[in-house]
Amino acid sequence: MPAKPANDELKEAAKKFFAASFDGVLKLAPAEQAPLWVDGHQSPPEVSLTPPAKTEADCIWHGAAEILQQALFSIRSFESAYISGRVTISGDMSLLTRLGKPEKK
Repeated sequence: MPAKPANDELKEAAKKFFAASFDGVLKLAPAEQAPLWVDGHQSPPEVSLTPPAKTEADCIWHGAAEILQQALFSIRSFESAYISGRVTISGDMSLLTRLGKPEKK
């Protein structure tokens, strides 16, 4: 069964959560929905249904769409979802340390 399109609520939550660049590419992979890509090389990061050109995800967050959406409410909400196992992470976890930090120039 093909994945359903990503919901607008998750996309809007991602746009708010990823307000500052973070020098990486993140893939949000909600269960049974199309993934969202967050290109943190840009300021502000671009949230898209398609991956950035010639770039693979540095880190992938997996979980139910509603859990990912709730996790994007704040860093604390994300940490809670991760610790409880409702969100799993694969790839470069050091990307998490760069979220919300100003871009280095």
